[in-house]
Amino acid sequence: MYGTLGIPRADLRDHIGWDVGAAAVMGEAARRLGAPCVASRWSRLLIDCNRDAADPSLIVARSDGREIPGNARLTRRERERRLAEYYAPYHEAVDRAIRRALARGDDVRLLSVHSFTPCLQDGRPRPFDIGVLYDRHVPLARRLGSALRKIGYTIRYNEPYSGLAGLIYSARRHGDGNGIPYVELEINNGLLRDTAGTKRLGRDVAKALQSIAARPSARSAAERTRAG
Repeated sequence: MYGTLGIPRADLRDHIGWDVGAAAVMGEAARRLGAPCVASRWSRLLIDCNRDAADPSLIVARSDGREIPGNARLTRRERERRLAEYYAPYHEAVDRAIRRALARGDDVRLLSVHSFTPCLQDGRPRPFDIGVLYDRHVPLARRLGSALRKIGYTIRYNEPYSGLAGLIYSARRHGDGNGIPYVELEINNGLLRDTAGTKRLGRDVAKALQSIAARPSARSAAERTRAG
């Protein structure tokens, strides 16, 4: 129905279309932890599940300097269709996974995983491996960042985007809505361009999460959007 939204397929496969490698990282980490993992199946150019439904950037007509013809002159009816068919089911699935874990009595933490391009369109580099994004749960974010740094990654907090600026919508929505702590990781997609890279990051994220668990039986509810 939507095809490539009128852009070259190569652009759709690049960072404007999805969070390169993030789903594979979270899948590997979740497998190692025995934790649930929820991922959107659709490009964030169709609709961005990491945005509030009222956010102007929910469906963009332009991304990283490139026009998105399939999103131009979007009608209200089409916007509502995408919200009902692609956006709402994703958020419902995240809530179901969390509530099942809570019903089992698990000690639940919510981790949202995304990836970022190592160089902006204007050529400015982002010279670090992982950004730990947070707003309210500072101790959790600091412990996770410290654990990843000990493994060998270069870490920044609230970069390349800031949770304090409201840019961790999905994590905050489901964390606050279910009364659980949450944090988000943004991983440099230069580390995620092949299976070996995503498996390595998945292993290391799982290792870091295990090292900061409140008790040995702690589990993590994991969710990932294709929004960055």
